[in-house]
Amino acid sequence: MKEDSIEVDVRNAIRDNNPDQIEVSISNLLDSETIHEYTELLNELLITPNHYNHQEIAKTLQEIKSPTTIPFVKKALETNFDYLDYTCSDSDTIAKWFSWILYSIGNNDAITLIEEYTNSPDKGISNEMKYRLNKIKTIH
Repeated sequence: MKEDSIEVDVRNAIRDNNPDQIEVSISNLLDSETIHEYTELLNELLITPNHYNHQEIAKTLQEIKSPTTIPFVKKALETNFDYLDYTCSDSDTIAKWFSWILYSIGNNDAITLIEEYTNSPDKGISNEMKYRLNKIKTIH
């Protein structure tokens, strides 16, 4: 598959709401040797429902460490994770994906967002962000 067609394929599959094609196109995206060039698309996919690759996308974004991901993590944390019900995971488990992304980015904006969500009314999110913030403080 040509690299320049990967983004088009992902966007078309999501637009058409074709579950099989969504999975194939996201798999092709994640297998791309130039994955870092698709950071903006990965950011969008992090908060896009109707696919089953959120955890792998979160892990990829953690490795990329782009500050452009921070607003997307914030949007994800603002949801009640309904779009991630397919994972059968509690909020603390899901929040861990996002806390690791922020921890990996590690800039002031990322740390500020972690701090903000230590006060989340969702105890799973709050506990995970407190844990991650303590890890940051022990490093610095």
